Amino acid sequence: MMKMGSKTIYLHGVLGLALATALSSVWGAEPSVAVVNGTAIPARLMERNVKANVAQGQADSPQLRNALKEELIARELMVQEAIKRGLDKKAEADDVVFAMRQNFLIDTLMQEEMNQNPITDAELKAEYDRQVKELANKDAQQYQLAIIVQETEEQARAVMTALKSGQSFESQAKAKSIDPSKERGGVLDWLLTEQLTPAISNVVVNLSTGSVSAAPIQVGPYWHVVKLLGKRAYKVPSFEESKAVLQTTVFQMRRTALLQKLLMTAKIKR
Repeated sequence: MMKMGSKTIYLHGVLGLALATALSSVWGAEPSVAVVNGTAIPARLMERNVKANVAQGQADSPQLRNALKEELIARELMVQEAIKRGLDKKAEADDVVFAMRQNFLIDTLMQEEMNQNPITDAELKAEYDRQVKELANKDAQQYQLAIIVQETEEQARAVMTALKSGQSFESQAKAKSIDPSKERGGVLDWLLTEQLTPAISNVVVNLSTGSVSAAPIQVGPYWHVVKLLGKRAYKVPSFEESKAVLQTTVFQMRRTALLQKLLMTAKIKR
């Protein structure tokens, strides 16, 4: 993306250096907005980017179109220079293009599925009722944590030593943590135990408010120092308040159902 005055201009539709290069041969004799060293930049790519920017609140103006054209030209020049240096021949270039193509096609497939069979309020309400019933049976609790994430156990233990010497958790999080929560002193939103990894939730449920885990907790390759800031009975949000999260949940359920359907008819050699 680039800046135009005080606004941000978003460039959409270019999947990556190598993929853009591969597509240039397909664009052929389509109308173009510019020709860079003999390679045409298609007008439809410009229109796609204009549409994307308008959706972000920009006005379709000559200034916007000129800024987009200059960025498209700049990208084409950079692609051409990369090709000249043989960078498109690197094995990782093919891997990136392959992954980008997969992601694009999967996203497009799911968008088509949603367009053909949109998620209804009835679906959302059914999932909401299911979750509410499940939570009611669990006497759910929410926990608010602060975390300091380190790359090694040794680093995490050094943080714990600093905390025991009187250093505040907030200052250590801001200075040492590699997690984005460091900007907030390591503080996370209120979470259910189901939203925590088992390694952390198993420790948190036994902590008293204000206390820190007795030892660093390993999650994947990283080590976590965890402090329990508070706990409370979970208050179920209203259906309207939950709609955005429910949309994501039902979408994932739809995706899983489609995948299961495809697996049932696929011939797979493992």
